[in-house]
Amino acid sequence: MRRLILIVLIAIMMLPLGAEGEVFFSNIVNASFLTDFAYSLFPVSFWGEFGIDNLDFFKNLDTRAVVRVEAGMAQRTLRQDPVTGEIITDHNPGQRENYSVVFSDGSVGLDQGLIDNPDPEKPDFLTLSFSIGMRWEQAFASFYDIQNGNFSGVFGDKDYFPDSAENVFPGTPELSGNLYALSNYINLSLSFRNLDNHYLYPEGYNFSASITLAPWWLFNDLPIFETRTDYYRMIYSASWKHTFLSQNQKARSDMNLYSLAVDFRMKCQFLFGDSVPRHAYALTFRSKEIPPRVFMTDAYAALILNGPEFLTKGTYPELTVFLENALSAGDVLNCKDGGKSIRFYGTLGARLRIHILGFFQCHVGFYYDYLPMEGYAGGVSLDLGAYFTAMF
Repeated sequence: MRRLILIVLIAIMMLPLGAEGEVFFSNIVNASFLTDFAYSLFPVSFWGEFGIDNLDFFKNLDTRAVVRVEAGMAQRTLRQDPVTGEIITDHNPGQRENYSVVFSDGSVGLDQGLIDNPDPEKPDFLTLSFSIGMRWEQAFASFYDIQNGNFSGVFGDKDYFPDSAENVFPGTPELSGNLYALSNYINLSLSFRNLDNHYLYPEGYNFSASITLAPWWLFNDLPIFETRTDYYRMIYSASWKHTFLSQNQKARSDMNLYSLAVDFRMKCQFLFGDSVPRHAYALTFRSKEIPPRVFMTDAYAALILNGPEFLTKGTYPELTVFLENALSAGDVLNCKDGGKSIRFYGTLGARLRIHILGFFQCHVGFYYDYLPMEGYAGGVSLDLGAYFTAMF
């Protein structure tokens, strides 16, 4: 594996010698945040890309060498019993089960266009991507626990993490040992992009499929880390957006008066492995991780009313009414005695969001979970949130 990584790195460094490439850099301050840190207002994660663009090994098809980096913090809630792996269902998850994770995820690879887009300003219709990467995580007590003097947090709770000589917890493999986990992986993906994702007038559709291989023998079972990860994942996703109605202001023709759009998204995941880490659970339902079974899918349909823009472009209200349903089926991952089961989840919701200058958002949401996930009370709920998001 080390030899393979070295060969790929050398090949990428030599790419400019055989093609006229251009160095590019982009970064995103993403909307991830911690509910118990800075009132959820301060972004705590960073996404970045840099590499060599316009290599174009094939005529009219984009080729680029890419290094992707993601780093920051994430907040999680214990969803499985660390010893047995059973899904926690006898309470409504709260501060007691929360913990924090600091992480970094880096990959290096190639993106190769397969079908050209006649618009030179847009990416190729079909792109094949290959990358190899590494993810590092370190878990620690939630900020809420630390502020209250409980520096061990949930990890000091003997009901969940009893003392043992080896300190191994098969239900949460990444939380074994010293709460430090390392996963190396190989990813292959195919993306079809035909979506103009304009912030007010979206139109088009996307489709993608990816395979991620992170077996134990890919140096994910080293004794020095005291943790073992082992998983294989396939993800299929599709999205479609269409703007039915739109009107610009008469006084300011470059500013929106209103637009009405529909947004449909579906995502499916197959996940296997003997020691599946939490970060591999890529699917969410109402922004919460779906209980981990072999097959998971989430479908989301929304009607979105935007506008009017006021003061300046990028400042406007957005009202979204949506229906979301999810399914989790098969064996419970990391569970010793987990038999096959199937669960359905469903919610109706409405969310009012205010966008300010295109980089700050605040919202209030109302939801009715008519089929709640295990461990959640369901019924009517309300949430408030605000965050920064910017792209350079």
